[in-house]
Amino acid sequence: MKKINKKIKRKFKSKKTSKKNNSSLTWFAVITPLICWAMYVSLAIHCRLAVGHWPQPMLENINIKSYEIHAKILWLFAYVVLASLPCWLVMLFFKKFRINIKIHLLQLIIFGFGFLLIILTLMFDPTPFTEWFLD
Repeated sequence: MKKINKKIKRKFKSKKTSKKNNSSLTWFAVITPLICWAMYVSLAIHCRLAVGHWPQPMLENINIKSYEIHAKILWLFAYVVLASLPCWLVMLFFKKFRINIKIHLLQLIIFGFGFLLIILTLMFDPTPFTEWFLD
């Protein structure tokens, strides 16, 4: 009887730890817009500090290696943001990625907030950085 109880406890513990590991993938897919927004803001700060002023669209180029790497990482995260919502939805089809309906609604709200933050930052940027960066 004790052997059966030990086996049940081991199975229960292994399921519990695996669920925590799998739920982190859904959280990563959800916070990617916030990471991308933070990367964009940090790139703007990087550009401002490197040049000393906001670059003028169609007039200036920044040929600094650290800036180029930063910009490439930002574009990579921009593509990840576009793919993260469909990946999150596909993950919800598998039982081991599901957590709770309330948590998944919270995840959807966080994703929407991050995406809205990106859109608002691009639309209402008071500096010429967005125009210069997308130029």
